[in-house]
Amino acid sequence: MSEIRDPRLDTLVARTLRWGAYAAFMVLAATLLIAPFVEVGTASQLYRAGVLVMMATPGLRVLIALLVFLREHDYKYSLVAGGVLLILLLGSVFRIGEH
Repeated sequence: MSEIRDPRLDTLVARTLRWGAYAAFMVLAATLLIAPFVEVGTASQLYRAGVLVMMATPGLRVLIALLVFLREHDYKYSLVAGGVLLILLLGSVFRIGEH
């Protein structure tokens, strides 16, 4: 690993969380505004889309971090990010943690 990290890559990782949160907020706010004027099923689908964007944002951030670490040949942190991503995916697929 080089001691000097490209600041653009760190900015990309930070922007992923910021814009993911903004997008989720916008979808949820739009759902609240139009819910009285549309069918219940449509409003429910929009709400689910907003929640899905909110839930997917951290996973996307981990994926971007993994790609950044691989690009920098930092294999130790790549392995950690890959493990975290695997845990997130397995938890989602097999519903681990749900009661």
